[in-house]
Amino acid sequence: MFRAPRLRRCALPVLFALVQVACTASRTSAPDAVTGIVRVDESVRIDGGVTRVAIDNPYGEINLRSRDEREVGIHAVVQRLAPRARMKLVRTREGDTLRIAVTFEGAATDAGAPGRADIAVFMPGELAVALSTRDARIAAKRRPGPIEATTQSGEIHASSLGRLTLHSGSGQIRAMAIGKRWPGASDIATDSGRIVLLVPTFGDIALEARTAGRLTTGFGLSVHTLADGTHEAHARYGAGTSMLRVHSTSGEIVLEQLVLLGDDKGLPEDED
Repeated sequence: MFRAPRLRRCALPVLFALVQVACTASRTSAPDAVTGIVRVDESVRIDGGVTRVAIDNPYGEINLRSRDEREVGIHAVVQRLAPRARMKLVRTREGDTLRIAVTFEGAATDAGAPGRADIAVFMPGELAVALSTRDARIAAKRRPGPIEATTQSGEIHASSLGRLTLHSGSGQIRAMAIGKRWPGASDIATDSGRIVLLVPTFGDIALEARTAGRLTTGFGLSVHTLADGTHEAHARYGAGTSMLRVHSTSGEIVLEQLVLLGDDKGLPEDED
């Protein structure tokens, strides 16, 4: 049976269909008489063909942590706002992707959000992940594998050795590109949200940053102002084979230099 650590662990609904994935454990607590909070724990064994896990939670946070076992462990904290509303985790398999969606049953569709579900997810670090919320926080830090994260107005905290594809409408993004190189382009973007990015200048990086808002750097990178008032910065480090694009329509962009202490193969700690 999966047992979540006692530190901050949040809620989860799961999605499952005809997949070569076996649910190995499931546990749901009785609702608290005062708060109506229900806790759900599940673990799902991952089939060998799965290389990517996509999680959609429009009702709350997603907090991702690494684990060694070839399983997806989920700890959910659910607060029902509508009477008879019940969280459901729906799992489906699409090619090499396992999709997990948080849904609610037993609530009128026009009554607003039927509840809040914050989830903590534990899975092997090398798996690619795609995470999405509506307006809540996404945290996926110190991952070896690539990260995709999308939210309308929530914050994103992400760091990976692999490719980063991050977008928030109005929320802040704090990201670290830890790797020296990665396949494909990393794209970090907001509409109006602030972006704080630590850049691995020790890698083979082609950096491109642009915003109509403020653009600042902490390591001597030149910032250019175009005729339309847009601010841009470009740089090439090493072979320049890995693209790192940072764009915002109107939000502030802050670029800082990532410095690894000691063994540069390790994953540095990420501040909250």
